[in-house]
Amino acid sequence: MINNQATLNKTLALSATIAAALALSACQSTPSSPVIQRADATFETTGLGESKVKAQQNAIDSANKTCRSKQVIIVNDEVKYNGLLDERAGRMIGQVGAVVGSVLGNKSPDFSRDDDYEYKINFRCQ
Repeated sequence: MINNQATLNKTLALSATIAAALALSACQSTPSSPVIQRADATFETTGLGESKVKAQQNAIDSANKTCRSKQVIIVNDEVKYNGLLDERAGRMIGQVGAVVGSVLGNKSPDFSRDDDYEYKINFRCQ
């Protein structure tokens, strides 16, 4: 019975640790960008991401949080690539790495970073 109690305690401790790690990772996986209010009743925010779509989604999520239940109206937007190489070269290296990795049975290297793309939007709430 003592052995079962020790096993139960270890299982509960491990479960609590896993639950805490999941809770913390959920908080970190949704980055929030600061939102700046301008004098003309518009707001500005920037979303970062490893792809253009993720950067756009991060900026839109920040805008939605600011507007709460109102609709987000994007006044203007701008996408900027901040990768180590230019965008086309980065894609080519990624594709070559994927082909070589699949031939050799290795995982392809990932050269993307969480801030490769920057999506800046000016918006208002309506």
